[in-house]
Amino acid sequence: MPIALFSFKRKISIKAKLVMGLLLSACFSEQALAVLTLTPLVNTSRRLTLQVGSSQFGTVNSVTFNVTTDKTSPNNTPIQGVPSATAATAATTPANGILIKLTSEIPFALVNVWQNVKLTVDSSVGLACISGTGCGSTIIPFSTISWVSYNRGSYDINDGSFTDGSTQTLFWVGSLNAGLQLENTLVFTYANSTIYPAGQYTGRVTYTATLP
Repeated sequence: MPIALFSFKRKISIKAKLVMGLLLSACFSEQALAVLTLTPLVNTSRRLTLQVGSSQFGTVNSVTFNVTTDKTSPNNTPIQGVPSATAATAATTPANGILIKLTSEIPFALVNVWQNVKLTVDSSVGLACISGTGCGSTIIPFSTISWVSYNRGSYDINDGSFTDGSTQTLFWVGSLNAGLQLENTLVFTYANSTIYPAGQYTGRVTYTATLP
């Protein structure tokens, strides 16, 4: 029995998480060519995959910003994040990057049907103080963290920063008679422009890819 066209129109959604951590000390006084590519139509069902850091399913990578006293006084210095050495984490160029790879596969049955791929991120919760580390109930907004996107062209993830929103759009591109493959490396930086109480903070951002 033929499969009805509407069966392909179900919304596909996949999420990947990335942990961000801050360590605040106790004393205060050339880009490559674009890598967004089109992929051929396939004989399988419609599929969407998203990789953030590790290619191992269910693995959550982390990025740590170590803010020491010498980086806060007399001049606050931005701090580049260092990713965790988690199993199956992709090596990146430049170093200290997190690979974000998104692939959509579109079947021949959907020829001439427009396909919109969207990538959003939820950074609404913020980085909360870890109990017992001395920073009380302080929460540092994710908007203090920005990134530079490498291997980027006109239709890839742009340089930017978190907005503290739940549905911040990073990428939204459609294709006809083809799938898409997006691959960018993001290097994260903590602004370090505000002095927060010393301690350890942790928070999690969630990336969501959708193919309506």
